[in-house]
Amino acid sequence: MQVRSYLQLSIALAMVTIAARPNGLLAWSMLRKARAVHSVALEVDARRLFTNVWPTVGVVLGLLAVMATGWLDPVVAIAVALNILRVGASLVWQAAGGLMDEALEPAQRATVERLLAEHSHDNVRFDHVTSRRAAEERGRVERALMQALPGLRASIQLLPLGVEAHLCDEVGSA
Repeated sequence: MQVRSYLQLSIALAMVTIAARPNGLLAWSMLRKARAVHSVALEVDARRLFTNVWPTVGVVLGLLAVMATGWLDPVVAIAVALNILRVGASLVWQAAGGLMDEALEPAQRATVERLLAEHSHDNVRFDHVTSRRAAEERGRVERALMQALPGLRASIQLLPLGVEAHLCDEVGSA
C-alpha cells in the first residue's frame, strides 16, 4: 500500500474513532440509567444511539481490514448490517411488550402470591389479582394523592382502557 493511501486511511480512522466516542459514551450512560429506572423509552433511545455507533465501529473495522487485506471491507459491512437488524428486531419486541403492559415474569408473580398469602387472614382477602408493570405507576399516583391530602387512603384499580369499574353502593345494589 502506498504511503499516501496509508496516511489517508490512518487519518480517516482517527477521525471516525474520535467522532464515535461521544455517542458511544452517551448511549452507554443512557442504557445504564434505563435499566436502573426500568424505562423502555430511555432504553430504546440508548439502543438507537448504539445503532449509530455500530456502523462507525464497522467503518473502523472496514478501514483496518482494507489496510490489512485490501478486500475484507464488504464482510464487515454485512456483519454491521446484520447487527442493526438484530437490534431493531429486539427494540420492536421490547417496545411492544412495554406498550402492551405485559404481566410480570413467573418468578415475580410467585413472589406477589406468596406475599399476599402472608397478609391474608379472616378479614382480608385478595381477589382477582392480576399483574401489570403499570402497577408501579399506580403506586406513585396513590402516594401522591395521600401526600397531597393527609389522612386519605387511596387505592387505585388498574383497568384496561374502555372498561368501567362499577362499585356497589351502601344498600347493596349494583
